[in-house]
Formats: sequence, C-alpha cells, structure tokens
Amino acid sequence: MFFSPSGIAMELVVLILGALAVWAVLAVIESRRKRHSENTRLLEQALKNPALDRATLETLTFQLTGQKPLRNAPPPRGGFLAVVLAFGWITLFTGIGLLISGEFGHDRDLSMAGLIVGLIGFGFVSYPFALRELESRRAPQ
Repeated sequence: MFFSPSGIAMELVVLILGALAVWAVLAVIESRRKRHSENTRLLEQALKNPALDRATLETLTFQLTGQKPLRNAPPPRGGFLAVVLAFGWITLFTGIGLLISGEFGHDRDLSMAGLIVGLIGFGFVSYPFALRELESRRAPQ
C-alpha cells in the first residue's frame, strides 16, 4: 500500500491551506487595486474643478497618494555630507577588507581592527541618510 489515510489527509490539508493563502493574497491585491482606482477617480474629479487652487491640489494629492509635492522637498545638499558619505564608504570597505584578511590569516587583532573600522564606516555611511530623514520629519515652520 503506497498511500496511508493520514498521508492523504495531510496532503489535503496542505492543499486547502495553500488555496486559502492564494485566495487571501488575491483578495488583498484586489482591494488595493480598488482603493487605488477610487483614489484616482477622486483626483480626476477634483482636477476638473476650475476653482481649484494650487495649495488645495497639493493637499489633495498628498492625501490621496501620501507623497509630498516636489517643490517642498529640501534642496539636495552636497558638500560636507557628500564628503562624509564618501569617507564612510571607503572606511566601510576598508574595514570589511581588514576583517576578511584577518579571518583568512587567522589574525585576531586584524579581524578586530577590521570590525571596528567597518562599524565606524557604517556610522559615517548612515549619518547623511539619518540626518536627511530627521530633516524630512521635522515639523514645518
């Protein structure tokens, strides 16, 4: 006998759970599509209104899409933060190289130095992004 009753029951449970998972994913996709379609329809109706000013349009766009208008985005800042980011990348990859070299050469001191330099490099790499995120979350003045 190749099939046992408990094996068939287990396969049936797996198939039913798989079908339910597929149905749940399709239901979520369909609800998102409907919501997006409704948001688009509302925005089209708002755009047809001739008395719509720019501020109202931007507010509607933000409420429907969750994206802030481009003109309110902070200007890109180069200079110092670009240097910090470049220094961070160099430091991060130098630390990774030292760590790998120490592991292959079985040199514990070199591995530890690589770990420390890599962590410092990661801090320098993440600093400009963290600063930009904090600036974007700051309340408008």
